[in-house]
This record gives sequence, structure tokens and C-alpha cells, in this order.
Amino acid sequence: MKKYLLLISLIVVAIGLLANEMPQFRLPNEAGKNVNLEDILGKGPVIVDFWADYCQPCKQAMPAFTELQKKYETLTVVLVSLDAPKSQARAKSYIKSKAYDFITLYDPDKTLAKKLNVSEPPHTFILSPEGKIVFEHKGYTAGTEKEYEAQIRSVLGLKDHEDCDGSGNCGDCDGDHDHDHGEGQVHKDTLKSESQEKENHKPCTNNH
Repeated sequence: MKKYLLLISLIVVAIGLLANEMPQFRLPNEAGKNVNLEDILGKGPVIVDFWADYCQPCKQAMPAFTELQKKYETLTVVLVSLDAPKSQARAKSYIKSKAYDFITLYDPDKTLAKKLNVSEPPHTFILSPEGKIVFEHKGYTAGTEKEYEAQIRSVLGLKDHEDCDGSGNCGDCDGDHDHDHGEGQVHKDTLKSESQEKENHKPCTNNH
């Protein structure tokens, strides 16, 4: 009975969160300049990803964010570091070494994280241009970016890739692109071990 009530409570919280807009915040970027919610809205869909330097799945997701940002020019990617002040130098160095073109913010006190019930990274939100939370996801495995892209396309009013006939009529497809989602992709996915999938999918716990 207790488990049932807990499940109901979690569902209610999740529904309530997704029905809400992104809460207001004021966080410093890598240069120490404060950035607020209005600064990241208005251009198009926004990915807000909570990460930390110790979190390997967080780092594995970043190249996918870069590819999405290249593909959808109105997409804004915001990384919110949960690293403690003593670890922020490593986090900044990592982002710089990879030349990622993201908005990087720092929330060491978890002020914004607590408002969004974020406990461990990676924890990702997708926002509409108006700031409404349209999608939330915990953890990351290879392929999760497809879920992100589907949500981005929905916000932009584009057709799903499954509706693309290869003729260039699906919004942003070129006729000569390969959109095969068949046996080759399925076979590739099945090569991953279950243990790796489970390990990568779990949010990170800070043991540092």
C-alpha cells in the first residue's frame, strides 16, 4: 500500500512539474556574469542539462547536444554544473578543452536544482521558447538523444523522422540522406551489454 501511495505521489509531482514553466533563476556563467531565465528564452527550444565533472554519462551526452545544436539552429543548450566550488575549475577546463558552444552555468548550492527536484546528474529538461517544461529525462545512454530530438522537432512543429519519405518533404531532410531505422540500427543497439546500459542510464552519485 505504501509503495502504491509513493508511486501515485511521484506521478503527481511529475505531472505537476511538466505542467509548469521553468522557475526563475539567477546563476553565474563561466565568466562570473549572472544569467537569468529570460536570457535563454525566446530564440527557440532550450535544453537545460544538469551535469557534474565526475559524471561520465553527462560527458557522453555532450557531443549529442552539439550535433542537435548544429542541426537545429534555433536550439539553445544550457549546461548547469552542480560541481562544488573546489571542483568548478575542472568543470570549466573540461568544457573549454572540448570547445563546446553551450551556455554554461554553475549551481553549486543547487538552488535551481532543488526547485526542479534534481538530485543527481545527468538530469535533462527541454523547454519551449516561452519557458514551459515539455520534457524531462534522468540519466543518459546512447540513443537518448533521439528522444530529445523528437521533443525538439515537436516544439518546432516539424514532422517526425518516421514520416519522412526521403523526398525532402519532412521539414529539414535532404533527399539523399539515409533515414534507415531498420535492422542495421537495431542490430547495433543489441550489441551493447545490459550491464553497460544499466550503468550508463543511472544518474551519477557524487562519491568525490
